[in-house]
Amino acid sequence: MKKALSLALLLLLGLILPGCYDYSEPDERAWVLAMGLDKGRQNVLTVTVVIAVPKNIVGGSGGEPTGGGGFYTVSLEAPTLLSSLELLNAMVDRRADLSHTKWFVFSRELAEESIAPYFGPITRFYQFRRSSHVVICEGRAEDFLAKGTPKLEDNVGKYYELLQRGWRNTEFIPFDTFHEFYIKSKEPGVASVALLASLDRETSVFPDNSFKPKGNYQAGRIPREGGDKIEVMGGAVFKEGRMIDTLDGDEVGMQKLFEGTLSFSIMDVLDPKEPDRFLIIEVRPRQKPKIDVRIVDGYPQITADVKLEGEILSIQSGYNYEKPDNLPVLEEAVEKHVREDLEKTIAKSQKLGADFLGFGLHAKKLFWTWSQWEAYKWDEKYAGANIAVNVDFKIRRIGLVRKMTPLE
Repeated sequence: MKKALSLALLLLLGLILPGCYDYSEPDERAWVLAMGLDKGRQNVLTVTVVIAVPKNIVGGSGGEPTGGGGFYTVSLEAPTLLSSLELLNAMVDRRADLSHTKWFVFSRELAEESIAPYFGPITRFYQFRRSSHVVICEGRAEDFLAKGTPKLEDNVGKYYELLQRGWRNTEFIPFDTFHEFYIKSKEPGVASVALLASLDRETSVFPDNSFKPKGNYQAGRIPREGGDKIEVMGGAVFKEGRMIDTLDGDEVGMQKLFEGTLSFSIMDVLDPKEPDRFLIIEVRPRQKPKIDVRIVDGYPQITADVKLEGEILSIQSGYNYEKPDNLPVLEEAVEKHVREDLEKTIAKSQKLGADFLGFGLHAKKLFWTWSQWEAYKWDEKYAGANIAVNVDFKIRRIGLVRKMTPLE
């Protein structure tokens, strides 16, 4: 009797203890590194997936890449994004998996219509990671992903990640992950900004060589020859799930300055002594901007104090701004340059009625309850806000040259 009970207990434990009956090896999965969405040709959507080819990433014998390409793309016509995964499993021998997806790429055409029907539902899916990024591309996403082959990397997933991580090295790339983008899309008082990307142009962008600030470029309009096919620069502004406008590189930099994610910027500032020459200054935030918001006669009154510091990298005119008596002239020129960029960006956000600079996040503390905050309708009042900006810039270092001497 005792043996029979022990045997029954063992059988019962075998049923309830976890097992590995449903496991699968990593080499039995098709790792999707990016997904692209376009308006469909034969169904609602054209869904493009970039699938890693691990044998061409890790290499063959000796660890050398085989040179056969680290990825391939498949485009499907499907009614929804996630149902396309089941369709994908009908033509790919491994089960599709989104656990390592870096980018969700929407075509500009689809984004301007609305990404809300495709954007929100995916956050429920268990394979989805909020550390991925939202990208808006010029043209169709299927062409963007198929032709965007990296030159320095065998692993296209690493390529996407390093491109996005460029936000640390340039002011022109927005910071937000899918998580921040999603939260901003749902929260009143702040508008979301996605990365703007494009394939390079084969024709000239500008007709002449007149001066153009480098920060005025956007992805798809960077004058260049060579390099990778993909370029990322600028942002796409969203309101109520729909893309309403784009930001150039400088405007993204100002958005990051207010957000607190700007690392540094190398600025070309017009020389006040010789306006046809430039001062090249590395500018960094000295501290996060101090934002003061008050409600006066029903509308926001905002004061922003921006404190910056920096280093002189080059003085084309050779004028000795390094002298203590001349430094205030240089500092004032930088302050004027930054203030103009800030005021231009603020004016654009008010014109769009989209607070992508996040002033509303500082305003909501003025309301006792969430319902009071929602009832105030910040997005409607923001366009009529009175906003003043104060910029304070200090030179901390003058570079490796103590005094300029004209060339003879």
